[in-house]
Amino acid sequence: MDVSHGMISLNQMKYIDIHCHLDFKDYDSDREEVLARMKNMGVGAITIGTDLESSKKAVAIAEANENLWATIGVHPDITSQPPLKLRGGERSDGVILELEKLIASPKVVGIGECGLDYFRIKDESEKINQKKLFESQIQFAIKHDKPLMLHCRDSYGDVLDILENYKEAGGPEAAKLRGNVHFFAGDISIAKKFLDLGFTMSFTGVITFTHDYDEVIKYLPTDSIMSETDAPFVAPASHRGKRNEPSFVIEGVKKMAEIRNENEEEFGQKIVENAKRVFNLSF
Repeated sequence: MDVSHGMISLNQMKYIDIHCHLDFKDYDSDREEVLARMKNMGVGAITIGTDLESSKKAVAIAEANENLWATIGVHPDITSQPPLKLRGGERSDGVILELEKLIASPKVVGIGECGLDYFRIKDESEKINQKKLFESQIQFAIKHDKPLMLHCRDSYGDVLDILENYKEAGGPEAAKLRGNVHFFAGDISIAKKFLDLGFTMSFTGVITFTHDYDEVIKYLPTDSIMSETDAPFVAPASHRGKRNEPSFVIEGVKKMAEIRNENEEEFGQKIVENAKRVFNLSF
């Protein structure tokens, strides 16, 4: 897979999509064109690992493009997908050993997409397996001083309980625990708890066709809000029902600026600075 492309100068980056999946097969037929559109629109991105193979591809794409970075990790859904089902934490240990081989890349800026997803949970044992995998990735992130990219579907309470336990333990490890809550869909009370833990929150193009997120978007401090697409999923209103891509993050930024009554260009630059700070992006 040839993913190299002449990309934008980093000082020309106007927008950033901190959560997309450029390795997915949805882009196999036109990945170069997608990257070119990003270049033309001044968009940078973090492409997200969802399992070991996806993480390897994400790193390769990021290493080939100046304005791309990657996270490495395992999505919680993998615990319920045979033959990768976790048993007694053994698979979790194996996952971390494999991630250790990828962490050395300077383009790896976070751990995840990891967390908990209870949407399709059928029994409590799956929750236990997800928690084991999540905690192993938290410990891995702390070890390597990397932020987490959190996935929390129908699971905010348990995710917060786990993170709060690490924070309450104190010490240098607690200080290293940080990250972003991807596709945030909670209310202000949940947002406050993540803010107390030092986490930021990001929003997708869904905000362009529903007002469900307006209040929390207004509430969040400027330095705690991020932009994402979750591409190829959840395209914004103008492309709804079609494949999403990172350049569409501009529509999400425009909508957030409108909701917050801020200047779009200035707000976009603030988000870029937030991403630079949280993920220690080298530009």
